[in-house]
Amino acid sequence: MIIDRYIARSILSGSAIALFVFAALFTFINFIRQLDHIGTKDFGLVEAIAFVLLSLPDNLYLLAPSIILLGGLIAMGAMASNSELIVMRASGISVGRIVGSVLQTGLVLAVLVGLAGEFIVPQATSNAKALRAAAMDDQVLVGGEHGLWARDGNRYFNIQTVMPDMQLHNIKVYELDEDRKLKHTVSAEHAFFKDGRWQLKEVRHSDISEAGVDSYQNASEEWPSLIKKDLFEVLRLEPEDMSMASLVRYSSYLEANNLDATAYRLAFWVKLFTPLTCLVMLLIAVPLVFSTTARSGGTGQQVILGLLLGILFFVFNQAINHLGVVYGLMPVLSASIPLLVVTAINLFLIRRIR
Repeated sequence: MIIDRYIARSILSGSAIALFVFAALFTFINFIRQLDHIGTKDFGLVEAIAFVLLSLPDNLYLLAPSIILLGGLIAMGAMASNSELIVMRASGISVGRIVGSVLQTGLVLAVLVGLAGEFIVPQATSNAKALRAAAMDDQVLVGGEHGLWARDGNRYFNIQTVMPDMQLHNIKVYELDEDRKLKHTVSAEHAFFKDGRWQLKEVRHSDISEAGVDSYQNASEEWPSLIKKDLFEVLRLEPEDMSMASLVRYSSYLEANNLDATAYRLAFWVKLFTPLTCLVMLLIAVPLVFSTTARSGGTGQQVILGLLLGILFFVFNQAINHLGVVYGLMPVLSASIPLLVVTAINLFLIRRIR
């Protein structure tokens, strides 16, 4: 229907404007933060810009509900200021019909946010950390979609995933001889740092010579060196930076070893509820722009209101999540409380529209 397409186009345009504003703001702030690091070994201006751009998806995803709320207020506020919403109501279009149109667009945005959180954010964040580590530490060679590459003499290490708590997954080691020819390979399912040494699990060796390849396996091994311990501060992924699939795997691993997985379970539920939260936050724009203040205030007031509400929700959401961890609430409860509160407020405000 024409009204659906018009509202969708307006909301998508408003969300694009809000996204650009937040992207420009975070790009500037993060670049200023990197100025102190420029000049450290190979970390120059180009590396700083690349790091800032790769870090941007994580920043925007964290504030996605606030960004979509602001975009909705910009779009709906402009329609209210131009009396378009009044004309719609006078033409017999109900509030429920307008809410339905907004809901359709919100579902599209929610899906996009969910896909970004699962596929784009973890990879971009990992690439950003690996890029900066590669420029600021001689041991790190390159990082990205093929994992982290590091060197120790004639050994080259490829690590697909660097997890918190000194955990490595899918490790491969390539050892060269004096003629730079491959003579030995090692692969391990995972490794962790304990008592000053690396503990490798499910290890497979292959000796390569002109006679052929000789392979053997060990259930576990101890290595004195793998990658530098202090690199974890710049390479490890925080729970909120991980995909839901990775969070499930790592939480299961922690629980199987009688370790605390609360932070990772919480991060999983937060990621699961974030698209729904974006949808509910967008719907808040409808009752707000139908108020007398919104109709008379213009788009500028909607921008200010959106920023304030976005900041308030972000602080509230973070506070509830952290308090839930401190007081031992179930992760699903800590993650859902902000969504339930916003949904209740939204339903109350929509019912008050006349």
